[in-house]
Amino acid sequence: MANSNNKPKPAKKRQVSLAGTVVNLYLLLMFTVFPLFVQVFANAKPPFLHFDNGFYGIRHEKLYFFCAISAVAVIAEIMVLLINLGSTKKESSLKIKPISVTDWAALTLLFVCAVSTIFSPHPLLALLGEWSGVGRNNGLLLILVYVLVYFLITRLFEFSELPFIGMAIGCGLVYLLTVLNGFYVDPLNMFEEFVDNEQVYTEFLATIGNKNMLSSFICVSLPVVLSMSVHTKRLWARILYLVSTVLGGAAVIICDSDSCLLGIGVFLAVFLVVYLRDLDKLKRFLLAVTCLISGVVLLRGFSALMNDNYKKLADDSKAILYSNATLIALGGVAVLTALVWLVSVKKPGLMLPKAAPIALASVFGAAVLAALGALLYFSVFDTETKLGSLEKVLRMNDAWGTHRGIMWLRSFKIFGEANIFQKLFGTGPDTFYYAFEPYFKELQNYGNSSTDAAHNEYLNYLITIGVFGLGAYLTFMGNALRRAFLAAKQTPAVLAVAAGVVGYAAQAVLNISVPISAPLMIIMIALCEAFARQSNNN
Repeated sequence: MANSNNKPKPAKKRQVSLAGTVVNLYLLLMFTVFPLFVQVFANAKPPFLHFDNGFYGIRHEKLYFFCAISAVAVIAEIMVLLINLGSTKKESSLKIKPISVTDWAALTLLFVCAVSTIFSPHPLLALLGEWSGVGRNNGLLLILVYVLVYFLITRLFEFSELPFIGMAIGCGLVYLLTVLNGFYVDPLNMFEEFVDNEQVYTEFLATIGNKNMLSSFICVSLPVVLSMSVHTKRLWARILYLVSTVLGGAAVIICDSDSCLLGIGVFLAVFLVVYLRDLDKLKRFLLAVTCLISGVVLLRGFSALMNDNYKKLADDSKAILYSNATLIALGGVAVLTALVWLVSVKKPGLMLPKAAPIALASVFGAAVLAALGALLYFSVFDTETKLGSLEKVLRMNDAWGTHRGIMWLRSFKIFGEANIFQKLFGTGPDTFYYAFEPYFKELQNYGNSSTDAAHNEYLNYLITIGVFGLGAYLTFMGNALRRAFLAAKQTPAVLAVAAGVVGYAAQAVLNISVPISAPLMIIMIALCEAFARQSNNN
């Protein structure tokens, strides 16, 4: 007869190794300090620490911070690994596994960028990512740092929730600053020197920069925070994630960017499909979406409190903020959340049939195809019908999408006229300015004298690093996502970092890559791969 006292001992909590701790500290800095980092100087004048120069060279300051702490993390890990190799312990912190498709894509991207730089008509710009006042700092050197960070994280990451809790705090503060700045409240006194500069005064927000930069930052960070509220097992952490999500919902409106609405919208649609089968996860996801919409409704009340004295908002943002449809959506999602919650309580662990997410994905897919079909029809076959306010959405021409159309259409022309080498390898990383230079006169008709970005990250890469570079980048991102979704059954938290990649990838269709948000996206891709490598089936 078995001894009834021989109860199974609880599993010991796995300790994070020293190498894993270094990675987690690095992630904590990137998720918490990096978003808030701006130029700071001290003097004897209260409040002694000043942020007046915070927007001067903010892109460069973020870049230097990212590169500096990345270099420190790499050096620290090398020292840890050398110590481990010299010790008598058999265990090694380095996870040696076969090189994955994502790894090869990262190495191929670096190789293509190197070749593109060597043969570029503007090699110094391609190397540094900025020269003579043009470029977005996305040169070969930054790509090298991205690849180093990718391999650092994928080989040495060990999960800890602390960096993600830090993200909820750090990014939550950015969202809060965005809302305050949107109503001319400047707690950091960052706008004092820019009162006479209308572009900075109205377009720059929080500690991120202009609305394009803020849009991509929100799309890579808010989906992670929202999804972590689904996966955390700590009640206090879930509350923290949800509070940050409320602030994020308000920040999406103040950001006032089509790319932000696209990125967050695509994330919500994709992850509604992802979470649909599991009612336990679905109820938490719907609760988070309720909080997200609540942020918009609370912003409406805050706007009334501030006498609607906000910085300029486009019609779409105003419509979402003041439409009664937003209140109806909030009520509808709240009721749906309650219903799913009741069902999950009565039938814990209930899973919907596989047909449910397939059907919903089919509906979303059909809607996307219909939208693309309408765009194609009114752009090619019916160019005469008056579309009113939908003209800039449903008819592709130079004025399409706040004149992104001219940038996109001329970019395709540039690619078509390029020689075979430039079609394959591009004109050099971050050299879009010179590729587009022949069309600057036409751009003046839309209020811009020049541009150094296509306002479509994928088109930008097609021109600057060619078919091979764009293919490597898409494989890098796409395969990491594929492996993340495969690993989700064993490690559900991987879905949170995958959410950040999905949000960023969607907004990139209308936006630009800058070292304010792109480093976070690279980290999310690396974390997707890291979780997948730790999964038994990957």
